[in-house]
Amino acid sequence: MTFRPIHKKGHLYFVTGSIIRWRPIFKFEDYRNIVINSLNWHISNKRMKVFAFVVMSNHLHWISYPIPPYSIIGNIWSFSSYTAHEILRATRSNGDQDFIRVFSKYAERRKLHKIWKDFQAKNIHSQGFLMQKLEYIHNNPIREYILVSRAEYPFSSARYYDDGKNPVIQIEDLFEYINLL
Repeated sequence: MTFRPIHKKGHLYFVTGSIIRWRPIFKFEDYRNIVINSLNWHISNKRMKVFAFVVMSNHLHWISYPIPPYSIIGNIWSFSSYTAHEILRATRSNGDQDFIRVFSKYAERRKLHKIWKDFQAKNIHSQGFLMQKLEYIHNNPIREYILVSRAEYPFSSARYYDDGKNPVIQIEDLFEYINLL
């Protein structure tokens, strides 16, 4: 993790993870499902609440709250470790030599592969910062895809906030959470 957040009880965090060399691996359903399933596992096992997310072709963002006794650092480590191992297993199984070559070329000391470039978690310190990051997450697909609306992109929580449709990840309503504070 390149940015170490301050762990504070009750804080929300804006998390970003990007694939090494910005390889567009999540354009493919097999790999995209690995990160979606891992986020859903963290949610269903009561490790964190997720309020917003987007999975792009080569990176992802989410806003979450770690459920005690879990921390944001622990959740990111668990998520990144599991998904890296599963992505590597899937690339080998699928014979995706281009991805395998990149993952091995940029490996660090004593590792054979590197999947994630980095993860950053930033403390959300104000409602203004929270709303800025929420809009950033939901507008992210507009830069990469030609969309009629941002809610059209299926791998984002914009579907929930803009159209009331259930997204592929079980999220908590951010505005209900804010009203409880």
